[in-house]
Amino acid sequence: MSHDLTCTCGAVGLRLTGQPRVRGHCHCNACRTLLGTPYHSVTAWDSDQASVTRGREMLVEAQHPALKMKKVFCRACGDVLYNTNAMGWRVVSQHLIARSLGALPEELSAQSHFFYDSRIVTIDDDLPKKA
Repeated sequence: MSHDLTCTCGAVGLRLTGQPRVRGHCHCNACRTLLGTPYHSVTAWDSDQASVTRGREMLVEAQHPALKMKKVFCRACGDVLYNTNAMGWRVVSQHLIARSLGALPEELSAQSHFFYDSRIVTIDDDLPKKA
């Protein structure tokens, strides 16, 4: 399996290959702090499975000053292509995937909520909620 994604302006391409390590909704404080969102709908990949295919020179890496995480975004349009986590995974937004492909493929859709005990919003769905 592979999926080719782009930022909004098309300057940067990202290819996802294989199966993600994780696919779900993250409610951890670190994601909220890094991204400024109440939760993050994600797929998480080993770094060799989420590779930049074009526009590497257009990428900006913003290292968070306190977390072992960074955002990697397009300098032209500002889209975050991925962020990293403490394990070194490349965490790709399900929103970016859906926008790039026209819809979120079933094989990349969320399977659960994780760090749900840390949530700041309650989500009423049938997915498992993990602590």
